[in-house]
Amino acid sequence: MESSTNYIHPTAIIYDNVVMGEHNYIGAYCIIGAPAEHKGNWGTTSDIVVIGDNNVFTGLVTIDGGMDDVTYIGDNNFFMKHTHIGHDVQVMDNVIISCGAKIGGHSIIDSNVNIGLNAVIHQRQFIAKGCMIGMGAVVTKKLVTEPYTKYAGNPAKYLGHNESGNRTT
Repeated sequence: MESSTNYIHPTAIIYDNVVMGEHNYIGAYCIIGAPAEHKGNWGTTSDIVVIGDNNVFTGLVTIDGGMDDVTYIGDNNFFMKHTHIGHDVQVMDNVIISCGAKIGGHSIIDSNVNIGLNAVIHQRQFIAKGCMIGMGAVVTKKLVTEPYTKYAGNPAKYLGHNESGNRTT
């Protein structure tokens, strides 16, 4: 799980079900691999959490182990303080998740997505490649995202094209 190229703060809790790549930064008080927060399956064995390379988890980030499948974090992602990644979530590459954002279980966050401060993503949601989800947005189960677009509000609504979603780092 831990390699010599990963930094893990002494206060971080990394469960045994976590498989981690190289050059990751795990900040203070992060909890990665805890059992899924699911009332019907509480306390059952968690599936693994797979974390790729070059990710930053600044602090107080929680990532639940999978309930039905793997919780997956790709490469080159940046997770700011107080973010939560629910069970069975897949976060692809080059994603930024701002402070306080919450991603519900079984969701897929495609590459080059930017999720704003305190945004909430409903479980089983798909956020398309290059999207920007605005600060405080509530992405309900009814929203269908399109690649390289912006959404904001409660409930989140389409705002237009996202020029900055074309980044690769």
